[in-house]
Amino acid sequence: MKKFRTIAMAGALGVSALGLIGVGAHATFTQNTVSSQTISAGTLAVVVSSPDAPGCTSALDNCTTLNLDPVTDVESTFLATPELITITNTGSVTANEIKLQVTDSGSSALRQEMYMCLYSDSYITFNGTVAADEALGNMNWVGTIEPTATDSYTAAFYAGDEDTGCGNVVGYQYGTVDEVGGGNPLTPYPVGPTANAGSPQGWSNLAGTLQNDAEGGSDTVSITVSYTG
Repeated sequence: MKKFRTIAMAGALGVSALGLIGVGAHATFTQNTVSSQTISAGTLAVVVSSPDAPGCTSALDNCTTLNLDPVTDVESTFLATPELITITNTGSVTANEIKLQVTDSGSSALRQEMYMCLYSDSYITFNGTVAADEALGNMNWVGTIEPTATDSYTAAFYAGDEDTGCGNVVGYQYGTVDEVGGGNPLTPYPVGPTANAGSPQGWSNLAGTLQNDAEGGSDTVSITVSYTG
């Protein structure tokens, strides 16, 4: 009898345990949705080239700085051959032109007496002494270059009464902003009919001739254009 009672109790416990398992088990369904997107940064890359810059005559040379052939033995009245500088966007994003700055190193006399006519897109950007242009510091330079596209500017140095085509326009003009005047764009003076640039058309007679203090001097002028992308 005792043995039978023991077995019966074990059986009862077994049923009770099975009942607890049935009550505590719940089925839960889950599901996830996922979206993803890859963001890749583009590249900002501009290069410069010029026919008179050894080793940098083409955009394929990938030059970010170029040195033009020097102009030697100029007389007191002279006009150096205008130098065309081509800027090519080799990157994958639009290059936004924001600043242009002229700097120089060398003869103080030449800096004060030598004029530079700088023009772009057939309009005068600056015409005046190198010293005056340098004193302007960073000029606002407005423009964009799409990928694979180009922009260009030309610089002509002179002294005395010369047919630069820049006429007697003085100061910085097209493509720059007059910050002193409240950020107003300046008057665009188009190029003249000569091979160089300028309007009013014809000769520039505001520039004086080089004086004795400039004799034998040398000045290296650099033009820097800055970009964002």
